[in-house]
Amino acid sequence: MVGNRLRLPGRCVVLLAGTILTASSGASQAPPRSPLTLIELLERVRTQYPGVGAADSRVDVASGARRSSGVFPNPVLGLNLENATLPGHSATAGMDRETMATATLPLEFVYQRGARVRRAGAELEAARAEGTSARQRIAMDAAHAYYRAALAQVEVAVAQDLVAWLDSLVSYNQNRVAQGVLGESDLLRAELERDRALAELTLQQTVSIDARAELSVLSGDSAALRPGLGLVWTPEAPLPLPAYGHGPHAELQAAQARLSAAGAGVGVAHSLLIRDLSAMAGLKRSAGSTTLLAGFSVPLPLVDQNRGDIARANAERSVAAFELSAMERHVLAELDAAFENSRLFAARVDAMRGPQDSLLDRQAARVQYLARADEVRRITYGAFQEGAAPLLSVLDAARTWGEARITYYRTLYAQHESVIALLAAEGRDLFTEIPLVLVAAKETPR
Repeated sequence: MVGNRLRLPGRCVVLLAGTILTASSGASQAPPRSPLTLIELLERVRTQYPGVGAADSRVDVASGARRSSGVFPNPVLGLNLENATLPGHSATAGMDRETMATATLPLEFVYQRGARVRRAGAELEAARAEGTSARQRIAMDAAHAYYRAALAQVEVAVAQDLVAWLDSLVSYNQNRVAQGVLGESDLLRAELERDRALAELTLQQTVSIDARAELSVLSGDSAALRPGLGLVWTPEAPLPLPAYGHGPHAELQAAQARLSAAGAGVGVAHSLLIRDLSAMAGLKRSAGSTTLLAGFSVPLPLVDQNRGDIARANAERSVAAFELSAMERHVLAELDAAFENSRLFAARVDAMRGPQDSLLDRQAARVQYLARADEVRRITYGAFQEGAAPLLSVLDAARTWGEARITYYRTLYAQHESVIALLAAEGRDLFTEIPLVLVAAKETPR
C-alpha cells in the first residue's frame, strides 16, 4: 500500500539525501564517506579556517606593539672637529684643532614610558578579548551553516519521499481509471500534485547545494560540493540546557580593556607636555688637553601644544566608558534572551517528541508528532481506497506529513542553535563547550 511505503526513520535521512543528490546530478559513484559531524567541523574551523588565524595574528600585532612601547631609547653619538686645516693650506696661528665626542640620551621615556606601557598592555588585552570574540562569532557561523545544511538534507529527503509517494498514488489512480471506477479528473489532479512536488524537490536540492557550498568554505573541504559527498550528520535529539550563569564575556572584556587603554592614553597625552628632553655628555680635546662636557636641554612650554591631545584623550576615554556601559546592558539582555529562547525551544521539542520517547533508547523511540503525521496519511489513504474520503483529503494529508517532518527538524535544530547561543552569551568557549554538550547528548553517528 502507498500509505505504508517509504516511511523513513530519522536515521535514514542522511543516506536518502545522499542518494537523492547523487541521482539528481547524474554523477558517478564516489567512495563511501562518513557524514561530517559538528564536532569535526568545529575542529577543522579551529585549526584551518583563515578567519581564526587572522584573529590570532591581530593579537600578535598588539603583542608586538606592547613590546615596542617599553623599549628604551638609543643614545645619539656625535663627533665634532673644529679648526682643522684644509688640504693645501697652512695652519692658522693660535688656533689649535679641537675634537669633541658626545653622547646624547633622550629622557622622555623617564616620564612617558609607564603610561605608554600601560596603554599598550590594555590594548593587548583588548586584542585578546576581541580575538576570542571573533573566534566565538566564527564558531557560531559554523554551527549555523552546519544546521542549515542538515535541515536542507532533511527537506530534500522529505521532498523525495513525497514524490515517490505521489508517484505511487498516480499509478494506483491510473489502474482505477482503467477499471472505470475513478474519474480522469482525479488522476490529473494527482499527476499535477506529483509534478508540483518534483519542482519543489528541485528547489530544495538547489538550497542544499548552496548550504554545502557555505559549509565547504568553513571546512576547507571542496569535496563537500560534490553530490553524495560531504553530507552532514543530521541530529535527532535536543541538546541539554547548560547551567544558567554569567561568566567572563569576551566582548565585555574587550570593552573594559579599551576603557583601560583610553585611561592610559590620557596619561600619555599629559606626559607629552614637555617634549624632546635630553641629556648630553662627552669629551673635548683641545691644545693637547682633554676636558669633560655635559649638558641638558629642555624646551620651554611657553605655548601649550598638548591641549588638543589631552582633550582628544579625555573624549576617547568617555567614549570607551559609554561603550562599556552599553555593552554591559547588551550582554545581560543577550543572556536573558538566550536563556528564555533555549527554554522555550526545549519545551516545544520535548512536547513534539512525546513522553514515551526516551533519550536513553533512541533506536526504539518514536517522535509522537511525526508518528501522528504518518498515521493521518495512512488513515486518509485507507479511507480514500474505501471511497470514504476524496482525493483532495489524501493530497492534503500527504502535504501535512511533509510539513510536519520539516517543522519538527526546523524546531529541533533551532533548539540546538539556541543552546549554542546560550553558551556564547554565558561567555563560554564554543570550540570547547559545543563538543562537550554534543557528547553529553550522545549526538554522534552510530
